[in-house]
Amino acid sequence: MASPYPQTSPRRYARITGVLYLVIFFLGPFAFFMGRSGVFVPGDPSGTIGNLISSQLLFRLGMVAETAIVLIEIVVSALLYVLLRPVSRPLALASSFARFAQSILQAVTLFTAVPALLLLSGQNYLSAFDPGQQNALVLLFMDINAFVIMIWGLLFGFHLLLLGYLVYRSGFWPKILGILLLIAALGYLAQSYGHIVVPQYDDMLAKIVVILSIPGELAFTLWLLIKGVNEKRWEERKGDSLR
Repeated sequence: MASPYPQTSPRRYARITGVLYLVIFFLGPFAFFMGRSGVFVPGDPSGTIGNLISSQLLFRLGMVAETAIVLIEIVVSALLYVLLRPVSRPLALASSFARFAQSILQAVTLFTAVPALLLLSGQNYLSAFDPGQQNALVLLFMDINAFVIMIWGLLFGFHLLLLGYLVYRSGFWPKILGILLLIAALGYLAQSYGHIVVPQYDDMLAKIVVILSIPGELAFTLWLLIKGVNEKRWEERKGDSLR
């Protein structure tokens, strides 16, 4: 029976994944600071709406960056599955599916941002709402947007949890990378659950996730770019999984 594994070098797949990770590292902050974070003023509805009106172009550019990230995430999900299935096919599938689901929810955040822009567009049909109602709806959609972000963060944290475990067990990546990814997973899970349970601590939780996540994600990205993967060990694990 023909092997289900591709003939393309796993190191090449790893480096392609590293390049895509790096693109996400650059696009992510742009999408975040040009998008919701760039216009949202906590506790100040008029300030938020004023920023959204005056910075619509930047907000839209943030949305463009977000769409690019969504597409890249789908490809990364598939590549990570190919790289990790010699370790455990079921867990590799679960990890990649969690990341894919996260990318779908990222796309959903765009659907919650678009109505906010439409409500401020001045279209004739909006005359059915008075200005106060329009402003309230804008803020409602922005709040929904924030909540969906936390939900996809939960899925991403679960993905990192499985990814860290698989990397730790792999034998073709250093165990320290797996440990760092597990720590990053705890940051995302803490932020998402914290937003649901204790939303008043959102600012503190946002700092925690940055501190816990960047070392692991950056180290994994650089390893993929520079070293790729230990091909000999990868081939050995692949052979073991086929027995």
